[in-house]
Amino acid sequence: MPTEFARIATLLMKTMESLHATFDDVARELVRVLGVNQTDRRALELILRVNEKTTTPGLLADQLGLTAAGTTIALDRLEKLGYVTRSRHPTDHRRVVVVATDLATRRVSEVLSPLLRRGGSALMSHYNPTELALIIEFLTRMDEIQQAHVTEMRTLDPYHH
Repeated sequence: MPTEFARIATLLMKTMESLHATFDDVARELVRVLGVNQTDRRALELILRVNEKTTTPGLLADQLGLTAAGTTIALDRLEKLGYVTRSRHPTDHRRVVVVATDLATRRVSEVLSPLLRRGGSALMSHYNPTELALIIEFLTRMDEIQQAHVTEMRTLDPYHH
């Protein structure tokens, strides 16, 4: 007979797997609605996440785990759709700055804001501040673990058949 801890651990894993699948579903629908591919969606997400909504191609390449050429191709596609612009850095003219456009901000917001509003109000009314702090701590640790694993995975060679 499994212990209570083992039962909860199993339930947690199943719940995390379901949540991960739902995140994938939301990302896939965002791809469809925005008319981009997954790499471009992730690039746009990273650009929009930056406080000033700007980044550099080099930082983006590092975050995406892409080559400079791969990042340029993704940025070309996003620029063609009107979601980003590229320009010279205002003080260091050797560098390029990537900026999310108002169009990108508006379209992503139109799709995700209803989810964030509903989710935020549902969670804030269901949990007290102490519980929310514990949930935030848990999710932060899960994020750190996942980020570390992604970094490790990027050192692996692809399987060859």
